Amino acid sequence: MIYFDNSATTKPYKEVVELISRIMLEDFGNSSSLHNLGLRAERILEETRTNIAAAIKARSEEIIFTSGGTESINMAIRGSAEILKRSGSHILSTPVEHAACMESLKELERIGYDLEYLEVDEFGNIILEDLRNKLRKDTILVNIMAVNNELGTIEPVFDAARIIKSNNKKTIFHVDAVQGFGKIPINTRDLEADLISFSAHKIHGPKGVGMLYIRKGTRIHPMMMGGGHERKIRSGTVNVPCIAGFGLAVCTKIANMKKDQDNCKKIKDLIIKELIEALGSRMRINSPPDGVENILNISFKGIKSETLLHFLEMQEIYVSSGSACHSKKDTVSHVLKAVGIPRAWAEGAIRLSFGSFNTIDEAEIAAKAIIDIMEKI
Repeated sequence: MIYFDNSATTKPYKEVVELISRIMLEDFGNSSSLHNLGLRAERILEETRTNIAAAIKARSEEIIFTSGGTESINMAIRGSAEILKRSGSHILSTPVEHAACMESLKELERIGYDLEYLEVDEFGNIILEDLRNKLRKDTILVNIMAVNNELGTIEPVFDAARIIKSNNKKTIFHVDAVQGFGKIPINTRDLEADLISFSAHKIHGPKGVGMLYIRKGTRIHPMMMGGGHERKIRSGTVNVPCIAGFGLAVCTKIANMKKDQDNCKKIKDLIIKELIEALGSRMRINSPPDGVENILNISFKGIKSETLLHFLEMQEIYVSSGSACHSKKDTVSHVLKAVGIPRAWAEGAIRLSFGSFNTIDEAEIAAKAIIDIMEKI
């Protein structure tokens, strides 16, 4: 089996699975309980919080654990809009965001917020001058992803933060780092974002756990009410085993980030070289040349992406047609539409995304399989 769909989810590290299993069997207490078993769970929880905070140069009290990237994003966007609704209603975002952001923003627009989109170029990069021009004194929230999940575009979020804060320090800046974490450095001391969303299962951690970084002094309205867990921001019994697994995945991924990206670059370069030599003008590369190394979005002329996916799956080669959140819908990706890719090309687009366990040999096999399929059809 060749798994080139790591942007959808990743295979967890073996040591992460082992850690989760051990805690579930031995330290299964509720971290809110006052007895010894609960205190052991709480100790694991807080040690993990401290370790993850150190990895992104944050304070431990700035880390709130969630059920995943989608909850973190919803909490950031809707929670900040609710807390600032008396200060204004203007929100800025981009037309290439993940569905979790897009749908949250559309819901705010439906109930009366003034949602405006930034311009993007042919690779989905925001135009910083456009951001500067569209910021207003009543802009309460700006939402920009760190790395585009379909194209691999690295957005200039560090520069965007400085522009936003120079316009109005009270404007909340949320960065969706779900796809970027572990591929590009995320340092909260350098990135002047108020809120940053993360997910565990994109970095070889467990599904069902994520986190939201909330810069000290930033307030958001709680989206889940209950027992006041996670500093009264996210109530609900805390998933200590998976949070511990998340922490281990963070440490492992950060330690191996450069090695992983170097390996992904070799894989990506080989596939591009083989496909261009064999197919030439029958294919196009949609990903930017300066994007993250682990994402490659390419289109093929004369074949639908679903057909190509089916033939590759028959050979146990797994890729995707874009975001997993939209892959089962019979529509062209909103990201490819936004960057102006013609429909004939967009309908034949696939995304190959690489992870820590992929190899050059797999790249050679996958490239040959794609070439063989295109030559037969």
